[in-house]
Amino acid sequence: MSERISVRIPATSANLGCLFDSAALALSLYLELHVTRRGDNAVNVRYSGVNPERVPADATNLVATTIRETLESWGHPHGFDLEIQNEIPVGVGLGSSAAAIVGGLAAARWLADRALFDEELITLATRREGHPDNVAAAWLGGLTVAVQLRERVLAFSCPVPETLQLVLVVPSYALPTEKARKVLPPSYSRADAVHNLQRAVVVASQFFSGKTDLRHDFFEDRWHQPYRAPLVPGLSDVLSLQLSDLLGVCLSGAGPSILAFVPRGGNASAAGELIRQTLRRNGVEADARVLAADNQGAKG
Repeated sequence: MSERISVRIPATSANLGCLFDSAALALSLYLELHVTRRGDNAVNVRYSGVNPERVPADATNLVATTIRETLESWGHPHGFDLEIQNEIPVGVGLGSSAAAIVGGLAAARWLADRALFDEELITLATRREGHPDNVAAAWLGGLTVAVQLRERVLAFSCPVPETLQLVLVVPSYALPTEKARKVLPPSYSRADAVHNLQRAVVVASQFFSGKTDLRHDFFEDRWHQPYRAPLVPGLSDVLSLQLSDLLGVCLSGAGPSILAFVPRGGNASAAGELIRQTLRRNGVEADARVLAADNQGAKG
C-alpha cells in the first residue's frame, strides 16, 4: 500500500435561495490534502492557504480530528502527517467545514484500508456536519440534492451545464453558521412553505433535466434569507438587483458570501462588480470572482 495519499475536495454553495438544507452546488475552489502514514500514533499538521488565522495548524484541526476520531471508531488508530493546501475561504458560507470532513473521511478510509460506499461516507459526514447538503455536494460534485432517512442519507447529483457561469462574491468578514441559524424562526406558515417548495422543485428539475432556463424569481426565499439579512449588510439590496444577465442571486450557505448565476456569453464580471459595489454602499468590502461548477466532486 502507498504510504501517501492526496485528496482534492471542492467548495460548495448550499441552500441556493429556496432549496434550504436540501441542495448544494460544488464550485471550482479546492481544499487539497496530502496525508502520509506514520509509524507511530503522532499527528502532525501543516497548513497553507486562505484565512490561516481561522484554521488551527495542529491536532485540533477539523481534518485531523475527523481522521483520528474516525480511525479510533473503527478500531484502527494510526498516526499521520497532514499537509493542507486550501483555496476555500473559511467561515463565509462556502462549505469549508464540509470539505474538511469529507476529506478527512476519505483519508481515514485509506489509512484503515476500508471500503466506503457513497451512501456510507455521506451519512458519516452528515453526522459530523449536522446536515447533508454541503457534504453530499463536496463528495459527489455538480448540483446535489439530499434526503435524510432516519440514520441514512441518500444523495443524487447531476452535472451543472457549461452554459451557466457562477459569480461568487465573498465579503471580508466571517459569519458563524451557529449565529446564522439562531435567527431562524421555529416554524413557517403554509403559504411560505408552499412558496419555497414550488421554487425548489422547479430549480431542481431544471438542473436535473440539463437545462438552465432559470429566472430571477425562482430563487426567492422565505425560509432563511429574510431572517439572515440583518446579519449581512446589503443582502436585501443585492437580492433585489435587476440585470439582464442575472438569472438568479442568493446567499451562499449561511452567508455572508453571495452566489449569482449568469448565462454563458453574459457579462459575469459586470454582475460580480454590481454586487460588490452594492455591498460597498452598505459598508462591506468584498471580492468578486467568476467560477465554474465542479462536476467531479472529491477526487483522490
